[in-house]
Amino acid sequence: MFVRNFPLSEATSLGVGGCADYFARPTTEEELISALRFAEERNLDVVVLGYGTNVLVRSGGIRGLVIQMADNFAHHRVDGTTITASAGCMFSAVSKLAAHHSLTGLEFAVGIPGGIGGAVFMNAGAYDGEIGPLIRQVNFVTAAGPGSWHADEFTYSYRHSRVQQERIIVTSVVLGLRPGNKDDILGKMHELQAKRQARQPLEFPSAGSTFKRPAGHYVGPMIEEAGLKGYRIGGAEVSTKHAGFIINRGGATADDFLHLIQYIQREIKQRFNVDLEPEIRILGSL
Repeated sequence: MFVRNFPLSEATSLGVGGCADYFARPTTEEELISALRFAEERNLDVVVLGYGTNVLVRSGGIRGLVIQMADNFAHHRVDGTTITASAGCMFSAVSKLAAHHSLTGLEFAVGIPGGIGGAVFMNAGAYDGEIGPLIRQVNFVTAAGPGSWHADEFTYSYRHSRVQQERIIVTSVVLGLRPGNKDDILGKMHELQAKRQARQPLEFPSAGSTFKRPAGHYVGPMIEEAGLKGYRIGGAEVSTKHAGFIINRGGATADDFLHLIQYIQREIKQRFNVDLEPEIRILGSL
C-alpha cells in the first residue's frame, strides 16, 4: 500500500514539489486506519492530500507519510434532501449530483476544484456560498478508529474549520440541502461557470486563489493596482486574467512560486499596509 519517495508533483495541480517519504492511497476505512497506525508506530508525521488543487509542496518534499484521499475514496448516496459524500468525491461533481436530484444549496460549488474532504478542511466556498452551513455530520478516523461530529460540534469560519486543529482525517460528510426547481438550479450553475471561465485562468495550472481576502479589501485589484499583473519569476506568473491567481506558465519550480508569493506580500504590505495570508496550503521542506 505504501510507495517510497513518491514525487508529489504528480499529485498536485501546480505540478511542482519534491517527494514524500511514504505515499498511500487507501480505498477503504480499514486501510486508512491501518496507514495511520503504520505512521504512529514509526513516529511519522501525516499529511493528507485530496486532489492537490489548493497545495504548494516545497522542493524538499514532505517528510513522513502522505495519504491521498481522491478518486480512490469516492462514494456518494442521496437520501431525500441529504447527500452523503466520501472525502474523495469531487466537490463540483457533488454539486452536479445535487442538481440532478433537484436539490439547491450547492450551486456555488460547481466550478470549485478538489474533493469534499478538502472542502470541509478549509470550509471551501465561492460566490457568497460555503460548505460549512450545509454540513449536518462529519465522519472521520484517527489511528484509534472512527468518529463523527454533528453540525453543532463542527465549527467553521472563513476558509477555516475545526478539522485544521484536530488530528483526524475526514472520511465523509452529510450535507443538508433544500428541494428546488431543477431548471433554476442548472441556470444558476451555468451562470457561475460562465463567470469562472471569463474571469479565471483555467487554461493554466494553478492552485486557485493564492491569498485569502483581507477584511475590507479585494486581493486581485490590489495586486493589479500595484502593477504586478503579469509579473513573473521563473515559470510562475501573476495571471494577466485574474491577478489573484499565480499560474504555472511552464517549467516553474516550487521555489519560483514561493519567491513570487513572498514578493507580492512585500509589495502589498509596502503599498497598502495590508498583510496577505496565503489561501493555498504550503507544505514540506525547503
